[in-house]
This record gives sequence, structure tokens and C-alpha cells, in this order.
Amino acid sequence: GRRMPDMTSAPRRRPLWRLFIMPALLLVASAAWSAFWFFAASQVEVKAAAWRAQEAKSGRLYDCAKRSVAGFPFRLEVRCGGASVALKSQTAEAAATRAAPVTAKLGEILVVAQIWDPKRLIAEFTAPATISDRGGPPAMMVNWSKARSSVFGLPDIPQRGSIVFDDPSIDRVNGP
Repeated sequence: GRRMPDMTSAPRRRPLWRLFIMPALLLVASAAWSAFWFFAASQVEVKAAAWRAQEAKSGRLYDCAKRSVAGFPFRLEVRCGGASVALKSQTAEAAATRAAPVTAKLGEILVVAQIWDPKRLIAEFTAPATISDRGGPPAMMVNWSKARSSVFGLPDIPQRGSIVFDDPSIDRVNGP
């Protein structure tokens, strides 16, 4: 009699390297995204320094006692602890005394930008803020329960923005 073909032959095996294509692509994409995020985080420092230099020319000196960048992988969070701003007058009298007419100090500012929407910045401000006059001791203390702002259109001229302070209060520290 005739022999039937053998139907139990082993199925064709796929090449083993195909199993590793997706994990390898995922690994390359993760490495590329990480490199992009860390590059963007390094640019925060560069942009902040350029902005501070530009503001200083206009008599507004901004400073952070401690700055950090976090938020990996999808956000950039810049935390500025011990934030201060000094408004310097351009008058000859102020230049002679070398004291800033007004200095404000703030506990902390947190600025957040989503990687996919870097033109929109959201900030939160930690109370209290103290305001000093001509380098003296704090004259006023400003308090609030929650403060946040939103700005759209940076780094060019902002197109729109808002700032909200919940339960604000201002107290004189010294004097009547």
C-alpha cells in the first residue's frame, strides 16, 4: 500500500532574534527619552540664568538659596527654596546707599511644566513672604493658604497668565 505523508513533522521554528526586537526597541526608546529629559533639565538652568541676567538689568534681582530639578519622566519640576527678589532703584540716592529699596523673601516656589507643553508654566508659592525696606528687618509679612499661577506663551512674551492667592493676609511686623 501507499504510505501516508508524515503529518507529525516539527513546526517551523522562528529565529530567536525576533523575540528580542521589541525589548531592544523599548530599551533604545527609553534611553533616548531619558537623554532628552536630562538635556531639557540642564537647559532649565541655562534659561534661568539668562532670564535672571535680563531681569537684573531692569533692577530686579532674583535668587534661590537652593534649586533642584525633578519630575522625570514626563514633567519638569523646578523647586526654588529660599526664594528672594530685590527691587533696585536706578536713582543716584539708592546707588549711593547700595541698599535695595524693597526685598521680598519667600519660603519656596515650585514651577511645573509638562514635557509636551513647555510653553505653559504652573507655579505654586509657599507662604509666608516677608517684605523688607532698604535692607532693614522685615516690615511686613504676607500669608495665604494656597497660591498658584499659570502662564502661557513663555519663553517669548507671555500670551496669558493668572495668579490666585487664597485667604491672603498682610501683617505689619514692626511699628504701629
